[in-house]
Amino acid sequence: MLISVNWLRDYVDIPDSLDVRALAERLTITTAEVEGVEQIQTGASGLIAARVVSVGPVEGRANLKKVELDLGGTSANVVSAAPVLRVDELVVFAPPGASTLETGEIKSTTVADLPSEGMILPGSAIGIPAADQDAIFCPPSMKPGEAIDAAMLEDWVIEIDNKSITHRPDLWGHYGIAREVAAILGKPLKPYPVADLDELSDKKLPEIPITIDDATRCPRYSGLKMTGVRAQAAPLWMQTRLGHVGLRPIDCLVDLTNYIMADLGQPMHAFDGSRIEGIEVGLANDGETFTTLDGVERKLSGEALMIQSNRKSVALAGIMGGLESEVAEDTQTILLESANFEASGIRKTCAAIGLRTDASARFEKSLDPNNTVLSIQRFVKLASAEFPELQLASRLSDAYPNKLAEITVEVDPKLVARTMGHPVDEKQMIDILTAIGFGVESKDGKLSVAVPSYRATKDISIQADILEEIARNVGYDNIEPRLPEVQVRHFAANPQHITERNALRAFCLGLGYSEVHLYIWYDEEWLKRLGFKPEAGPMLVNPAAAGQEQLRSSLMPGLLQAADRNRFHADAFKLCEVGTVFKEGPDSKNQSRHLGLISARRGKGADDELFATLKGDLETWAWQMLGCELQYEHAKDTATPWTHEHKTANIVADGTSIGTVSVCPLAMRRNIDEHLSAWSIAWAEINLDQLHDFRVESKPLRRVPEFPEVELDFSLLIDATSPYAAVNDNLARFDDPLLRRITYVGAYEGKSVPAGKRSLTYRVLFGSPERTLAEDDVNALKTSFEKHIGGCGYELRR
Repeated sequence: MLISVNWLRDYVDIPDSLDVRALAERLTITTAEVEGVEQIQTGASGLIAARVVSVGPVEGRANLKKVELDLGGTSANVVSAAPVLRVDELVVFAPPGASTLETGEIKSTTVADLPSEGMILPGSAIGIPAADQDAIFCPPSMKPGEAIDAAMLEDWVIEIDNKSITHRPDLWGHYGIAREVAAILGKPLKPYPVADLDELSDKKLPEIPITIDDATRCPRYSGLKMTGVRAQAAPLWMQTRLGHVGLRPIDCLVDLTNYIMADLGQPMHAFDGSRIEGIEVGLANDGETFTTLDGVERKLSGEALMIQSNRKSVALAGIMGGLESEVAEDTQTILLESANFEASGIRKTCAAIGLRTDASARFEKSLDPNNTVLSIQRFVKLASAEFPELQLASRLSDAYPNKLAEITVEVDPKLVARTMGHPVDEKQMIDILTAIGFGVESKDGKLSVAVPSYRATKDISIQADILEEIARNVGYDNIEPRLPEVQVRHFAANPQHITERNALRAFCLGLGYSEVHLYIWYDEEWLKRLGFKPEAGPMLVNPAAAGQEQLRSSLMPGLLQAADRNRFHADAFKLCEVGTVFKEGPDSKNQSRHLGLISARRGKGADDELFATLKGDLETWAWQMLGCELQYEHAKDTATPWTHEHKTANIVADGTSIGTVSVCPLAMRRNIDEHLSAWSIAWAEINLDQLHDFRVESKPLRRVPEFPEVELDFSLLIDATSPYAAVNDNLARFDDPLLRRITYVGAYEGKSVPAGKRSLTYRVLFGSPERTLAEDDVNALKTSFEKHIGGCGYELRR
């Protein structure tokens, strides 16, 4: 969320000399994490308002318009690329000699063979990036030729991490942040400027009929009907502020509702009052279709909360208004809505229809229901200055069936100071709580703290919450860190944690893998790219997003997605994840912990090398952490798209199949992305739950040979589809007292190897504990082993 310092100055006296970055640092320590601070500088000078007299086409240039402007006593002809320009509207204009940082000094020039005496400025030139190409219109209260105050275009913007204020609905507007800034600076918070409530509640005016079917889903609904409005631009100071916080100016009515949403944190909506008679808040019909303001027709479930008039839906409650009841250019009467909705209902509806808005993001935080009336008062206060003919067409109508319960918390000041480990006297506690809006009464050594409504919806309810408020305003950085004086009981290590810790140590610390933490659910869009349709499995009732309902049964789809992202940052990498996979069923037996490994490298034809290296990594881990050697068996199940038809093996430890190792087929890599077909990827997935009983035992040491040993390499040709395990088993049957070890070295397929064949190289170690082997001994052993190779049906490659 973006916060304008100019905006904050409406409510707190912030000195011009204040270091905004230092203020941001204090906000991070006391209130919410600040992600960044930006100074907005436009360098504008000499800008004026200009009235559009005429707009015509430019021959041969469909994107340009020739425009005549009234500058107040003089005129100017310009060529403009602004997509929308209306006759008699006022625009922000830079005549020759004016300048901004974006445009530099404006000079008279020729565009498309036409004279252009200045420039109609786009929003980006005056600090409104959301209106990058659009002209900025001035309100009708301005006159042609009137100078535009450049000072209001300059600002500082503080970016606050939304996740750090999820529990603080009061901080989703500038007034809530101003309250915190006032407490930090030790300055008073100015009252919120609103219209008089008694005038808005005049009993002589008609009441808007409001019916709420479910007071849980809609605790409060307030409305007010007004006439005398019209389509016009908002004041430039308001458009500028909206632009600085990332919102695009549209027109005065919409900008007013957006301004109050960013000001107080309360979303509002303006209906065309001529199309709305009364308000009913109820559920949609199951399967009902509704067209929202963005022009999209949406199919709704019977759980979606709707705003209706005469039982016809006019808005998707708390999310977006309807297309048929939107404010139009000829609208003169509006019905202003300000309501409060249940957070979980809004969140579920947003997930179900795949739509989130600025309004829904705020309603999901459990807003203060008292803000509904306050925001309408604020709207009338602002609108009265912009619409001289504004009149009330109804009284402020308010349906509030179940009022928010008041919360009072009893606090022991001595306990607070003792828990904080920092001396804080009672007066300081009262000053801190009063500064942030709490009511405090001291009685019999205790503090009775009245929680304000804007902190009572989900944030403050117990003494520990009050303690946190005091501690953060004292400053966590002022509290001396001290180790707790407690007895710590030793707990025996959990076998599962030991297995997982050892796996991460072996692969991340010892073998160069990078650990990743991925979501435990599938991404439907990614599965489509993989060409994988998983079997039925557990489904999330409230998924994080549409298409992310099913819990994963394998780590591989997520790891492959991580590999696809990481290929933009490195030419080779190795990833590992330890995580939970799920099968259909209600209990923990249908969950297991898996280890997933990915080894990827840019370049074709490295599959066999990566496969062999990954097997070597697995064997190192197994020997170090399990105390056993791994065997590999031909895998018959190669149904998943990331499993190679031939280059796949089951991993066997001590007679138990614990996982699979394979390489990713070219077809799957090409399905994901054409560029990924130029990569080689090997992978393995292991069920760690089968390894808890494995323990490394001391192995008898083999004596260092007294006599030199001899290594001989043998390369043999086999069918490319023959499994490695079968070759390994056949060679292992060679029996000779001088044989010490047979080790697989590598595989090769290339020009010197016939098509359909593969060359495997093995290194054979011979030695004697009694003597040095003579040349005749070595030749005899070589001949004997070559004869064994031939007897197994393999051709020796020379």
